[in-house]
Formats: sequence, C-alpha cells, structure tokens
Amino acid sequence: MSAPMDIIASRCPKSRPPRQRYSEGMTEARAEIRRVVRECLCAITDEPTARMRWVKAAYMRDVVARYRVRIEGWPLEDMPFQNPCNLSSVKELKFLILRWTEGKTYFRKITECEFQCMVSDPTPWIGGVEGGQEAGDDV
Repeated sequence: MSAPMDIIASRCPKSRPPRQRYSEGMTEARAEIRRVVRECLCAITDEPTARMRWVKAAYMRDVVARYRVRIEGWPLEDMPFQNPCNLSSVKELKFLILRWTEGKTYFRKITECEFQCMVSDPTPWIGGVEGGQEAGDDV
C-alpha cells in the first residue's frame, strides 16, 4: 500500500532557490551603485551622456569643473572617495546605494565661488587629491 502523493510531498524537504554567490552579489551591487550615481548625475546636469569619473583629478576636471556640480554627503569618515569597483564588500556597496537612494549622498549644483573654493581645497568633499590612475575610472 502506497501513501498518497500529498503526504509524501509534505515529508520531502522543500527545495530552496539557489544561493547567490558572493561574487554575483558584488557584481550586482557594483552595477546598482554605478546606475544610481549615473542617473543622479544625468538628472542634475540634464545631460543624458554625462559620465561619472572616480579618479579624484578626473572627477574635479570632468564632473565638478565641467558641470559645476559636486557630490555632497560622501561618507568620508567611513570610506574614502573611490571607485565602487575598489570597495571590498557587498556591505560597503549596499551602504553607498542606501545613502544615494535615501538622498543622504547626492549631487548638488555649485556656485562659481564654491567651485573656486573646491578647486583650491577639495579635501572636505573628496579627501586629498592624488595623481595616478585607478581602475575603472568612469561609470
């Protein structure tokens, strides 16, 4: 005598969806932060082809000087201004995504006076400016 199918099924362990690999989570989180930042930059500049630059010198030249906008609220106390591809954990990436989506970190248009102040000392907004290249400069 065999048991009805519904009884057998209830004794079988339920299959779980496959777990996402850590690297897949990193890739998705990096793509999300890039998308969010780029959308914010395009919106404030009204320029659909605007590109974010993450090397500090390129950011100053290609974002701040070109569009007269800057990032406000970057969590310098928690992480240096850097390309999201250089972040080492999903937690850090999700922290940044949350800050951008909640409006705690955002682009803001700046006046000529604010621009000149930032050119003379960008440290309060992006930390010290160094030379050289970083991988994956644009978004």
